[in-house]
Amino acid sequence: MAFSQSIGKAQTPAMCQFCEESPDIKWKCINCELFLCQRCCSKIHSKIKASMEHEIINVKDLEMVDFATSVRKVDLENMVCKIHDKQKCFVFCKDCKEPSCSKCLIETHKLHDYKDLDEEYKEIIFEMEELIKQFEANLKFISNEKKQLQKKLSDGDNNFQETRDLILQTEKKMKDVISKHAKDLLQELEAKWKPTENIIKRELSAITKNEEKIKTKKKNLYQALQSHQAIDIFSTSKTLEKSLSHYSVKKIKENKTKFIPTNMEVKKGSQSVLGDIYTTLDLELINTYHSDLENVTNIVFCSDKTAFVGSLNSSKIQKINFETNNIKVETEILIEVNDMAKFTDNEILVATGQSGLTLYTKDGQFTTFKSFSPLKTASVHVTKNKKIIVGLVEYTLDIFRIAKDSHRKVMIMNQNGDIQHTIEYDRDNQRLLTCPYRINSLKDRIVVVDNTDKKREGRVVMFDYGGKLHWTYNGCNRIISDQVKFYPRDVSITSTAMILISDQINHAIHVTNPAGKVIVCCDVKVLVVSSTVVVSIASVLYVIFASVKSVIFPSVTSVPSIIVVATVVMVVVVTSGVVVISGVVVWAVVVISSVVKMSTVVAMGTEIVNM
Repeated sequence: MAFSQSIGKAQTPAMCQFCEESPDIKWKCINCELFLCQRCCSKIHSKIKASMEHEIINVKDLEMVDFATSVRKVDLENMVCKIHDKQKCFVFCKDCKEPSCSKCLIETHKLHDYKDLDEEYKEIIFEMEELIKQFEANLKFISNEKKQLQKKLSDGDNNFQETRDLILQTEKKMKDVISKHAKDLLQELEAKWKPTENIIKRELSAITKNEEKIKTKKKNLYQALQSHQAIDIFSTSKTLEKSLSHYSVKKIKENKTKFIPTNMEVKKGSQSVLGDIYTTLDLELINTYHSDLENVTNIVFCSDKTAFVGSLNSSKIQKINFETNNIKVETEILIEVNDMAKFTDNEILVATGQSGLTLYTKDGQFTTFKSFSPLKTASVHVTKNKKIIVGLVEYTLDIFRIAKDSHRKVMIMNQNGDIQHTIEYDRDNQRLLTCPYRINSLKDRIVVVDNTDKKREGRVVMFDYGGKLHWTYNGCNRIISDQVKFYPRDVSITSTAMILISDQINHAIHVTNPAGKVIVCCDVKVLVVSSTVVVSIASVLYVIFASVKSVIFPSVTSVPSIIVVATVVMVVVVTSGVVVISGVVVWAVVVISSVVKMSTVVAMGTEIVNM
């Protein structure tokens, strides 16, 4: 039986090859190599003693793999030795890895290790079939990854084109005064997208090549399995790659761009007449830690990777260590705590809501750093150049009711407690603050979360040491409306000058540029997930949550808090099984480290005034 012999229906003869009368061909005897009609097969061929054990195949199955299997089965029983003519092989030489006859046993394969020919044949067939299954699984994986890469390439290119078009439209409106800067922006945009585009294309090319290699290997195996000769199976087995290559696809962060144009006004001497491109963020969960504090309102990190965690409701501060999946409490301190700030390593300043700003020292003692009587401390912040900024209000039953003699101010001091600036009114003698709840700083400017009513609605303001108000942020238009208010709770600033504002009731983190223009508003409810994702990235954002008792734990009085660790990354990568908990509220945001990896592009338009 030649390997190249066709097994298709075109070979079926017109007449039964046994009786040579009936045209009704139904069967083929593999051993006799004869096509039979129904009558000859059942009445004659099957009654002949010599042919009772022959393999009979329905002609409809001639194109199936089972037919090739049946052909090989007969061929295996009659396999002729390649060395000794007319001698049938009946064993498999394990040393030489080839079928052997009786003469081989006493000649070329003498004293070798043998195995039943049929057993070895079945094992090789099994290995081939398993390899085909694995090839199919790999092809399915590659096909899925290929589709995702193609989608990323398409989405990224569409996003690139949309941003590019918007930049060009803005350039056209601004004409000659901004054309040079527009070209710079386009080059910057292209520089940010092209590396990612090239990576995707390279991955796509590599995965396509792997796909073709696997298809070729799979095709070769199928051709071997359709052979009539068992010897071809053994020949093919010598070239089998039984250890499969590991196929993997490089993780690629998707680039998203956003260009926000504004009106065509430019201040004289402005360095950026069209706008700027910012690296934005999205949040990816990497771990969760449970605290026994009722509500975690502050977290201050030390250089030795320990942290101080404060709770206003529990009236205590804990010094903790973050372990693999839990928090280890080293020290617990009973004290009223409105706000905290790192003074030096393992030393913190505490705004207790009383007149004195308290210092917790390395030896575990409390001392009064500065008294502001008759005012009380509401918030505290230490700048990068070690200036101390304190938010102060007067003692009153209703902090949100402001009278003419009310005091709502911030004071800037040096490390010795000497007051250098006091800021309460702007240059137009208008009151800047209602209740300075949290403070941060960006160079020589102060960013304050200002609570304005009992429901904790508020705003975020930026002013300088001279009292000049630079901007007021009242929330993102996407979620802030007459029905949805803005509830700022905390503020943090990244090394790339992005300002992060936690929105307590709306479960969001607002991201603005240094000019107070919103870049993105991140929904953080999705960070509460059933599984964690471990990533390696330089800058870490700690988002502090607390659960609403009436929603999540109706039967208990003290609700554990959840500190969720999220990375400052550019693409949303939240694992499956997202659990949205309506009772989760954002309390604070803290950014540590000094490096933020740049992937996503946001082009932010500026206000340009001709003066």
